[in-house]
Amino acid sequence: MFGVIIVLLLLIIGVLSNPGLFFPEEKQYESIMVYSEKPIGQETDSIMSEVLLRLDKIPIYNRDKNYNLSLCSTQKKFTFFSRLTVRANRIMGFCILGSAFVNEDFINELGMKTQGKPKYLTREGSVVHVATHELMHAYINNAYGSFRARTLPNWKIEGYCEYGVNQFVAPSDSGYTIHERIDIYLDDSMWNPTAKVHRPHYIWGLMMEYLINVKGLSFEQVMDNSILKENVYQEMMNWRKSIIGNTSQVFKQIEIEIN
Repeated sequence: MFGVIIVLLLLIIGVLSNPGLFFPEEKQYESIMVYSEKPIGQETDSIMSEVLLRLDKIPIYNRDKNYNLSLCSTQKKFTFFSRLTVRANRIMGFCILGSAFVNEDFINELGMKTQGKPKYLTREGSVVHVATHELMHAYINNAYGSFRARTLPNWKIEGYCEYGVNQFVAPSDSGYTIHERIDIYLDDSMWNPTAKVHRPHYIWGLMMEYLINVKGLSFEQVMDNSILKENVYQEMMNWRKSIIGNTSQVFKQIEIEIN
């Protein structure tokens, strides 16, 4: 029985680390090998062009590290891989063993439901956003060390991934400065009950942006044990009030689950 379990585990590891065996299409984009069920053409080229532009903005991006990106256009294909892990099937993506898996079917479905709002979050329905986010997990593991990365709080891991996704686009977008995106987070009308998971990710990304872009901390510094979630959140909110004032109708002290 023990031998059978070992064999099964090795098979699962082999499938997840070598997903190309289950896709008819593949193409190399710099150090990222993309696998797809659909013919790889202009659409995939455009997606990867944006993904690489976003990754290039992040200091921990390592062009010499090879990773896989599987674009699953159907729920059935994504479920095949997600069932090999402990993850749910109806999620947008995950990254494991140097391979990122993206659920295009669910991303498109969610994007239609949310009508692309709020912007700069996985809920906007962007394959580019989700693919970049999942690849960011691999680069964090590479920069911090796979075993050490497992000790990091979830808010730092997910927050840095969201920070990494948005740095090429969000800061220069008129109407989406960091303090304006803080207001979006605080505005209940921008969210619904299905955003329970994604709303914390949104603020965690902003907290990382505040630490890095406003305070000037490095990757190593923000990952240090001395950087605590509650302290950063309160400090960022105080900073928000200090530069804008307390005149905005959406700015209010509210109790939102950010754990």
